Amino acid sequence: MTSPITTARMAIEAASFASQMVGELASSVSSAVGFDEVLQSGSADDEPIGESKLRSMIDQVAAAIRSRLEAAGIGVNPPVEVAVSDPGQAGGSSVTVSSAHTRAAEIESMLMSEPEIVDQLQRIRTASNIDRIVVSDRS
Repeated sequence: MTSPITTARMAIEAASFASQMVGELASSVSSAVGFDEVLQSGSADDEPIGESKLRSMIDQVAAAIRSRLEAAGIGVNPPVEVAVSDPGQAGGSSVTVSSAHTRAAEIESMLMSEPEIVDQLQRIRTASNIDRIVVSDRS
């Protein structure tokens, strides 16, 4: 029969041993897969963004779209309404343009070939749930 003091001492030793093992295991996993970097890179994306940062992101992607369209000789009058689908849907992210624009299919194809634009639209969607923007003349 063991005394309560012996049992408590064994429990403390077991906890200490378990703590050391967990520390060694975590150290091995961290160095093998870059666990710290994964945690750090994910945490910045999960933080909510401010309204001014969101406005800046929208303005930048709108300017990029406007620039691509101008280079292709496509006007933004009428305005071009660009929507991005949820990346979790079948087929991944896709960009759609309102059928109100006569060259909607051409614009969709052009934008889908621009991964940085699609990525930026996805970042905006993830950060704010805004899934569409309207690109018009600057004036």
